[in-house]
Amino acid sequence: MSPSEAKKVRPNASLISTAAQYGVPVAKLLSMLPIYTNVTNVGRAHPGFDWLIEATDVFHKNERLRVQMVELLSAWDLGLSDVEIREVTFTDPTDTKLTKEPFPFGVHKNGKKTATRIFVHESSGTQGAYVLLSRILPALAKGGLAVIDDLEADLHPYMLVPIFDLFFSPETNPRNAQIIFTCHAAEILNLLQKQQIMLVEKDEHGNSDAWRLDSIQGVRKDDNLYAKYMAGAYGAVPRI
Repeated sequence: MSPSEAKKVRPNASLISTAAQYGVPVAKLLSMLPIYTNVTNVGRAHPGFDWLIEATDVFHKNERLRVQMVELLSAWDLGLSDVEIREVTFTDPTDTKLTKEPFPFGVHKNGKKTATRIFVHESSGTQGAYVLLSRILPALAKGGLAVIDDLEADLHPYMLVPIFDLFFSPETNPRNAQIIFTCHAAEILNLLQKQQIMLVEKDEHGNSDAWRLDSIQGVRKDDNLYAKYMAGAYGAVPRI
C-alpha cells in the first residue's frame, strides 16, 4: 500500500486491516496474530465474577499456565501459596438453574496453618492480577499480542516491572509476544524507551491527539522521561 493509498483509508477503518486487504505482507501477518485483551466493545472489562469465570477457564484447561500463574502471584507478595481450581455449583440468575463451573480458591499458609477461601473474597488487586495473567500468559506461551487497557489498574506500581520482565526475557517470551497497553502511572515512563511511548491528550472539545514521544524534537535517550513529563515538557497532562 502506497502513502497515497493509505490516505484514502476511511477514518473509522483500521489501516492494518485495509492494508491486509491490499495484500501487504506485514499487514497480513499482523492481522492473523492472536490477540489477548481485556477490552470489549464498551471499553475495559473490570474484574468481576464473569471475568473470574473466564480467567479460570484458561487455567483449568492448561495446567502449565496455572502453575506459572501460581508462581507469579506467590512471588508478588499477595499472600498466596497456591490457587486451587474446584468445581462449584452456582445458581443461574436468569433461569434459576444450577450450573457447575470451575472456580478459583486462594490458599494461604501461616506457619502450620492453612486457610482456603473462594476467590471473590480475595482483594481486588489479587483478583485483578489473576485476570490479567489469564491474558498475558497465553500470549507469552503461544505468541501474539496482548492488548491491555489500564495495565496498572488494581496493581501496586512495583508489580509493573515484573510484568514487563515477562516480555523482555526470552525465557518467558520465547515466541516474541508483544504487549500494547494504556497506563496512567507516569513512573512507567522510565521503564520504557522513548520510541515505545505514545502520549495522548484531549482538547477542550473532547478530541484526542496522540503522538510518539520520540517525535518531539530534543528528547534524548538518557533523559529522565518521568521528571520531564511531570514538569510538562511533553504535554499530555491533565488540565486541573
